[in-house]
Amino acid sequence: MWEGEIDKRKNEILQNIEVNQKINPVKLDVYPHFHTVNEKNIHLVQPLAKEIWNECYKDLLSQDQINYMIDMMYNNDKVNEGIENSEIWEILKIDNVPSGYLHYKLDENNTVFLSKIYLKESNQTKGIGQLMLNRVVDFAKEKSAKAVHLTVNKHNAKAIRFYEKNGFKNMESKTFDIGNGYIMDDYIYQKNLNK
Repeated sequence: MWEGEIDKRKNEILQNIEVNQKINPVKLDVYPHFHTVNEKNIHLVQPLAKEIWNECYKDLLSQDQINYMIDMMYNNDKVNEGIENSEIWEILKIDNVPSGYLHYKLDENNTVFLSKIYLKESNQTKGIGQLMLNRVVDFAKEKSAKAVHLTVNKHNAKAIRFYEKNGFKNMESKTFDIGNGYIMDDYIYQKNLNK
């Protein structure tokens, strides 16, 4: 009897460990809510991107490159074009204040490309970034995707640590010519998903 109880408890613990390894759980003391970008809230995207990029990239990119990339990637036409092509754009509000955003899509090769995951610095290290990443990984699993991949600036040590902590592996180094004499010098990171 006693030995059976121990085995039963051991199995419960092992199952819990297995579940917890799949995705990092999040407990928050704020109210986060994801809003799909549409014609009513699209005007929030570019100003939010501008604020976050000026925090995130101030020591990594020139101000001219930051401005160029925000104008290129976050204008309403570009965002709408992505939405029309089944890409997902979401604004994250925390306690009803726009605080971050996601942009991701299911690729033809059955992987999910996480194009953008950004959060205001004031909300970082609270588990909110984890919540955002979990959302994309959950989406990938729902779609039976084999992996989630993303690009990250080679000098963005904080983001690289975050991705590696979450099981992403550095797959390759790549340089992208984005026009106007600018390049993006990135690593490609990927997290393979177990079926």
